[in-house]
Amino acid sequence: MSDDDIHNTIRFYFSFRSPYAWLAAEQLEAELGDLGVAIALLPIYPTPERFPNDPVKVPNKLAYTVQDVARLARERGLTLRLPPAGDPDWALSHAAFLGAPHHAAARFMLELFRKRFCEGLDLGQDRVIADAARAARTNPEPILTAAHSDELRAEAAAGWERAVERDRIFGVPSFVYAGKLYWGQDRMRFVRSAVARKSGVAR
Repeated sequence: MSDDDIHNTIRFYFSFRSPYAWLAAEQLEAELGDLGVAIALLPIYPTPERFPNDPVKVPNKLAYTVQDVARLARERGLTLRLPPAGDPDWALSHAAFLGAPHHAAARFMLELFRKRFCEGLDLGQDRVIADAARAARTNPEPILTAAHSDELRAEAAAGWERAVERDRIFGVPSFVYAGKLYWGQDRMRFVRSAVARKSGVAR
């Protein structure tokens, strides 16, 4: 990748499993959308063996996460409704996103997050995926075809490992700009500052 590519793209790694990635997605356009730098939306999700610090497996961490996300959602005026316990088929929603048309990808990402964390719905259901596509003003039929595509499901499942190898990812949301990693929904201001330093323009 050339220096121009490195300095003209922010990679945003997210998972529909993560409430913190949801919070980041809700602020993404406001925080980073005016910088004149492309934002690559990269869906990934961990398998249990790759995520030893999973809060679902650590009761005290899970309880804290619920309280923390509720505080942050209230502060931002967002509705929070926790999804059902347990993991759906994560390949379904992440492959669906990979199949979204480019012009609708950001809207579709937000609508999937909102289905999960604002409406408390199960992203492992076709009807929920289809409703999110319609809310994003895109045709649900090719989206559902993508969700069940063996090729896109395999690509989605391999995303976490690729992100680890490429950018040393260990959690989401993560941002990568100019070779630097920024982890957390509250790190976008540092990404913004980094873009300003590289461009020589105060932001």
